[in-house]
Amino acid sequence: MQIIYLLPESQFSINPPSGKAVFRREGENQRRSLELIPSREIDPNIPYPLLNPLQTLFYHTYEKGNAIVSAPTSAGKSLLSYLFFKKFKGRKAYTAPTKALVYEKAVELRRFYKRVDVRTGDRVVENFKEVSGELVVCTYESLVQAFRNSARWVKELSAVVVDEVHQIKKRWVVEELLAYCLKEGISILGLSATIPGVEELALWTSSQLLIKSQWRPVPLERFYHSLREFMEVCEEDKVACKLWDALWKLSKPDEKTILFVPQKKLGWKLLEIAAKEKVGIFNQTLPFEVDEERPPEIAFHNADVPKEEREAIEKEFREGNLRLLIATQTLAYGVNLPADRVLIMVRVFKNRKWMCIPDELDILQMEGRAGRLGLKEKGYSHLIIHGGSSSLVEDLIAKTFSQGFKTAIQEEKNIDVLSFFILLGYLYEGFNYQRFLEKFYSFSQVSKRTIENVERFLRQRAYLERNSLTPKGLLCVRSGLPPTKLEEFLRRQYISLPTLAVIRPLLYTKRFDTLYDFVEKGESFEEDDHYVRGMLVSCGQNCFEDNTHQFLFYTEGLTFKYPNLRHPPGEFSYLGTDALHLLKLLWELRKSGFLHGDDQKLLSIAHSVKFGLSEDWASLAGVKGIGHLRANLLKRTLKREGLKPPALFEETAHLLEKLKPLKELMVEILITERKVEKPRALEEVKRLFKILENNAKGRLIDDRILLMYGFLHFGVDVLRMKKEEIIKELGL
Repeated sequence: MQIIYLLPESQFSINPPSGKAVFRREGENQRRSLELIPSREIDPNIPYPLLNPLQTLFYHTYEKGNAIVSAPTSAGKSLLSYLFFKKFKGRKAYTAPTKALVYEKAVELRRFYKRVDVRTGDRVVENFKEVSGELVVCTYESLVQAFRNSARWVKELSAVVVDEVHQIKKRWVVEELLAYCLKEGISILGLSATIPGVEELALWTSSQLLIKSQWRPVPLERFYHSLREFMEVCEEDKVACKLWDALWKLSKPDEKTILFVPQKKLGWKLLEIAAKEKVGIFNQTLPFEVDEERPPEIAFHNADVPKEEREAIEKEFREGNLRLLIATQTLAYGVNLPADRVLIMVRVFKNRKWMCIPDELDILQMEGRAGRLGLKEKGYSHLIIHGGSSSLVEDLIAKTFSQGFKTAIQEEKNIDVLSFFILLGYLYEGFNYQRFLEKFYSFSQVSKRTIENVERFLRQRAYLERNSLTPKGLLCVRSGLPPTKLEEFLRRQYISLPTLAVIRPLLYTKRFDTLYDFVEKGESFEEDDHYVRGMLVSCGQNCFEDNTHQFLFYTEGLTFKYPNLRHPPGEFSYLGTDALHLLKLLWELRKSGFLHGDDQKLLSIAHSVKFGLSEDWASLAGVKGIGHLRANLLKRTLKREGLKPPALFEETAHLLEKLKPLKELMVEILITERKVEKPRALEEVKRLFKILENNAKGRLIDDRILLMYGFLHFGVDVLRMKKEEIIKELGL
C-alpha cells in the first residue's frame, strides 16, 4: 500500500484559477509538487476550471483496486468519486449516510451521467422499479439491504464509493457494507474526514492507496477559551448564561456562526434565554411557550426538531436569512451547511481518565463546518472549555490519532448485531459461518465463547437448524430484523398489551426518546404519563427501556393537549417511511405464521404509526394532508359526540357530512384542550374543513400505504393500476 500525504503548503485559488499540489510519500522526506490539472482535460461538465490539489493528486496516483482518502470537509469529494468511477466499466454506486446527502450528491453527479438512480428507501415506487442507471446513489442501508436480498443490480456492481466512511465508528451498517464489497471483490473508495487509525482501515480493506490530506480548502484557525472567561449575563442556568455571552462576543455581524452544544437540553435553555432577551426564534416546536413572536434571528438544529422545521432551518441558514445557529453533533454529520465561524462547547470529565464531550473525532467533524470556499479566506473555530484546561483538550485531540481504529460493533458489543450477522454467516457459508464473520474487522475482537453462546441462542429459538436457516431465520435476514427484536415482538403478543406496544420492537431503529423533553412541563403530563404507563403494566421493564411509553403517548394523541407542539418532534416526524417498511414486515410475519390479522388490521397499524393515531381511529389518517394534530382533533370531536370511528376506505364525503354540524364543538375543543385563542381556533377549523372538502371525492386511505399494500399483493403490476382499481382488486 502506498501512503501519500497532501501537505498544507498546497495552494488553490478559484479566482484567478491557480495553485499546486504539494505532497510526500510515506518513508520519504522529499517533497514533490504537481501542477493542477485543467478540468477540460478530464470532462467539460466539471463546473470549475481546475482540479483542486486533492483531486489532482488522486488523479495522478490512483490506478486500481481499493483506496481510502482522508481529508477535511469541502475537499471536493464528489469529483474524487467521478475520477475513481472513470477507471471502471459497468454499474457503480455512491453511498452516503443520510437521505439529504444522497439527494445532494445525486444532483452533483448527474453532470457526468445520463442516468442516475436514487435509492433511499424513502420513495415507495423506487423500490418497485429495476435499476437502470449506470450510477446508483443511495444510503448505506439501501445498498446493504440490496446485498442481503441478492438484488439483481448489486451483482453488476464494479465499484462503490463509501462517503463519510468514518461513520464506521458510529454505525455498524458501514462495516457490513464494506464486508460485502470485500467478499464480492467490488472495488471501494472510502472517503473520510480525519479519522484515528485510518491506516488500519486501509489495511483491512486491502487498499492499494491511502491519501491523508493535511491541506484544507479553506485554512482553519483554532482558538481555545475557558468558559470562565465569559459573564453570567442572565439569571438562568449558569453554563447557558455564560455560553450566551460567548455567542455574542465571538460571533460577528457579517458572518454566519454555528454554536455546537454537547447536550440538547443546553441548546433549549439557550433558546429560552433568547426568548427572554427578545431575540427572534425560528423554531416553532419548542419545549416551552413563546409569548411574543419576533423576526427570527436564531434557531436550534437537533434530532428532536421535526423534519419540516429542520429542513427549513437549513435552508434559511444556507441562504443567509439566519446568521446564528445552535446545533448538536447531528449537524456535523451528513448535512452540507458551511459557516464562517464555529463555536464548540467542550465539557471535560475526569472519570478514571480524562475525556471530553463531544469526543475528539466529533470536534474535528464540527470544525469541518468552518470556512466557505470562495467567500472567505479563513474559517474560525473556538473551543469553549468547561471543566478542564485548554492545554488538556489540545492534548486530547492530538492523542486521539494514536488511539487506533475502532468500529461501532466493537464499541457497542451489541448482541442484536452479532445474532443477525451469525444468521448471515450461515446463509452464505453454512457450518463455516465464521468464514463470513472473518470478513468483518470487528469480529476478531469478539471472543469465541460469546459467538458460541449467541449461536446456541439462535438454535434454541429455532432460527438455525443443522447448517442452514429456518424460515424464521430467513425472515430476519430478508427484513433486516435482528432475532432479539423478533423474540421481544413474539413475547409481547402473548401478554395483554395494546397492538402498538406489541409492534414497537419491529421499529427497532427508532429510539423514541425525545417526546418527554417537550411535554414534561405540561399541565396534564403526570396524568397522561400515568395513563400510558397503565397500558404497559404487564410488559415489564422492556417497555420502558425501549421507550414504548413515549411511543404510546404519541399514538394515543395525547400530544394534542400541548400547545408548544406544532409538529411531532424528532423521530416521530419521520415515521412515514417507517410505516411503509413496517407494513411490509407485518405482511411477511403474517405470511410466516408469526402474526394473525386481516388486511384491515395491518393497514390500520400502518396508518396509526404514520400519523400518531390510536388503532381504532386510524382511518382518519386517510384524509390527504390531514397531519397528526388535525387528525386527533377529528378523533376528539367524534368521540365527544359519541360517534363511531369511520371505516378505512369509507368515502371522505360521509365523514364531512358528520362533521359539518360540529364546527363549534371543534372550536371549543381547540380552546379548552389545546389552549388555542378563539380567533386562531376559528381559523384552524376553517383550514381543516378546506382539507376535508378538497378530499370529499376521495376515500379514507393513505395513498402511499395503499400503493405499498397493492405491491405486496400484485407486485410491479400495481404501478399500472389506478387507486380505485387497487381498492377493488383488494376487495376492501
